[in-house]
Amino acid sequence: MYPEWTGGTYTYLYELGRRLAERGHEIVVVASRDDGPAKPPHDFAGMRIHEYTVNKIHPLVSMSQHLRTARRLFEELAAERPVDILSVQDLPIGVSVTRSHAGRSVCQIPTFHAPTFLEFRFDTEWKVKSERSPLRRAAIRSTEPIYETWQRRFETAPLEAAESIVVLSEYSRSHIERYFPTVDLAKVQIIPGGVDTERFRPPDDRNAVRAALGIPNDAVHLLTVRKLVPRMGLENLVRAMKTVVENEAGRGLPIRLSICGSGRLGPTLSELARESGLESVVSLEGRVTDDDLVRYYQATDLFVLPTVAMEGFGIVTVEALSTNTPVVGTPAGATPEILSAVDARLLTRDTSTEAIADAIVSWLTWRAEDRGTTRYRDEVLAKYSWERVTDLVEASYAETLDRFRASRDRR
Repeated sequence: MYPEWTGGTYTYLYELGRRLAERGHEIVVVASRDDGPAKPPHDFAGMRIHEYTVNKIHPLVSMSQHLRTARRLFEELAAERPVDILSVQDLPIGVSVTRSHAGRSVCQIPTFHAPTFLEFRFDTEWKVKSERSPLRRAAIRSTEPIYETWQRRFETAPLEAAESIVVLSEYSRSHIERYFPTVDLAKVQIIPGGVDTERFRPPDDRNAVRAALGIPNDAVHLLTVRKLVPRMGLENLVRAMKTVVENEAGRGLPIRLSICGSGRLGPTLSELARESGLESVVSLEGRVTDDDLVRYYQATDLFVLPTVAMEGFGIVTVEALSTNTPVVGTPAGATPEILSAVDARLLTRDTSTEAIADAIVSWLTWRAEDRGTTRYRDEVLAKYSWERVTDLVEASYAETLDRFRASRDRR
């Protein structure tokens, strides 16, 4: 649950939920916890939170607990007070809720972020490559198709049952079209994610912010904020830094890269930086506080998004742009939808190490063009403020609910 768990989906639910609550809507969230005992029902940011605990000893055990407990909690809540809209954010977990008697009687508007089964497939490939034991590799390969099959089925059912479906990008919509052919695409509505433009804003004094973070004022500072997992492309970014540093050595331009985030790839990235002789260039900051996250964006010359797959929207992209920081990103997922409208030069030609390095080096040659402009923040203010996004979601929910009620009355 946010803020303990980080990531685009959790940020999306928190930011949208609290704003809908501020507008007078009653928002009730059912969420799991696997890092300790569940808290009693409590209020958070205007929302009512009901937590339950799952055991992570095995994926099948965890999923069984999710399905049983989420359904029970939802049915208890629906019995206490009528539910108008059911908005499932995690489709495989929410399938039992959507299929329950209480779920079938309400207007279902899930948010589809990305196919869980594809993320699982990508993660499995990485596990197979990194596993030294042949027996364990074989075991992973043999169980992957089973997990993928039920994940895909569990995702399909809520999409088919939905009155309408919210996606954050054309890229996510294309996944529904490709992998869920039984779902009516007419139900899919594209409403982007957003950013808190008051919180993520340009600094009054960048040098002071840099000093607070220990970043040299004479260095070109690069930043990425990612969960340290394989699909984020962080290994490619670290390798690219060697080329960038060597390219700029003749001009004596110091280059620094900060990687903010936590995850199992941390040791791998540290070792890669050492092997590349980049110990003084690449800094793994771990998970930073919310306040420091804003400061890192404000202190940065360039944000880099090196994703290799499954970027359903990219909230970190619009967070960086909101501080008027340019973003170089790979053409993976929805990133081209955001960056191509700003400057095509910010998109790498592909997701490779070489392409990332070339795009950063190219940006270094033309970055002076941006001096004195606010074009990155202007793009966000026009399209991605949470106020605008909440307006769109609220209107979509109201229209869908009216249509659902009219259809129910006719029956």
